[in-house]
Amino acid sequence: MAASPVESFQGPSFIGLAINLFMHGLSTLQMYLYYTYFKKDRLWLKSFVMIVYLLDTFHCAITTYYIYNVLVINFGNEASLLRGNWTLAAAAPCTGLVSVAVQHFFAWRVHVLTKHTFVVAAIVLFSLANLAGALGVCVSLALNPSVFLVPDLQIEVTIWLVGAVLADTTIATALVWHLGRHKHLYPALTNTINRILRMTVQTGLVTTIVAIINLGCYLGNSMGGYAIFSMLLAKLYTNCMLSTLNARRAWKCEGSSDSEISHGGGGHSGVVVFEPQRTTQPEVRELYSDLVRWEPTHSISKVFVQVESYQTSDVDEKPSQGMQDF
Repeated sequence: MAASPVESFQGPSFIGLAINLFMHGLSTLQMYLYYTYFKKDRLWLKSFVMIVYLLDTFHCAITTYYIYNVLVINFGNEASLLRGNWTLAAAAPCTGLVSVAVQHFFAWRVHVLTKHTFVVAAIVLFSLANLAGALGVCVSLALNPSVFLVPDLQIEVTIWLVGAVLADTTIATALVWHLGRHKHLYPALTNTINRILRMTVQTGLVTTIVAIINLGCYLGNSMGGYAIFSMLLAKLYTNCMLSTLNARRAWKCEGSSDSEISHGGGGHSGVVVFEPQRTTQPEVRELYSDLVRWEPTHSISKVFVQVESYQTSDVDEKPSQGMQDF
């Protein structure tokens, strides 16, 4: 017996919504941490992060309204289960806009680090294909907002998800290749670069795997799986971008190594001096500036730990000449 529309599409959409709301809570927490710890970030970056978060929030709102309208307002109305509303069409372009914005953000990072125009152009091209496919899904569902139309949008959905996979894969490959190839040039930042490499692979891998699974569910005619994973994509992109930005705090706190600790001499007897390694090489400054945030100062900051010693004597000891005179 064929599954009902509730079982095949609306039920999985409800499950996707529950996960969607949970992940939106995570992105909200990350937004709070970002604006708490990185108040000195450039204005355009803070504005960009806010725009992405608002787009993600709007996506969360329309998917919530879609499920509420179908399963609560039109409860018992079987026709409403088969025919969606404007929110069914609006969800895809919201996901496309969020993913494109995040991919362009990482494309900017690739440009700053590698200066390879061809690689950046490829990322932008794949990202725009991602957006074009999402807009194609939106237009088709706006003209005919029927759940039964979703399986017939193979061209649009394929362009949308394949574009996202290619963009994410290109970003991760470019960053890993460049940082891994030039890591030996930055001995003072080896630990930080290793963390960046791990973060790049992890975040790029998550969105790539989910997009591939989503495409596989769609092409395999599993509309329930497609409904779940398509709701998660926007939240994954938002959380990946925010986690990458917030990870800079951990890199700063854990970035010191044994080579950054020295013992002062000369006029600082008994003083241990912690000196962060600084360099005047422009490549290192550029790397650290755009991935961690370089904050140049006119003098090297030092933390002094003063060790003072005191000599003790017995009370029965003979008083000094000064005390005798007193």
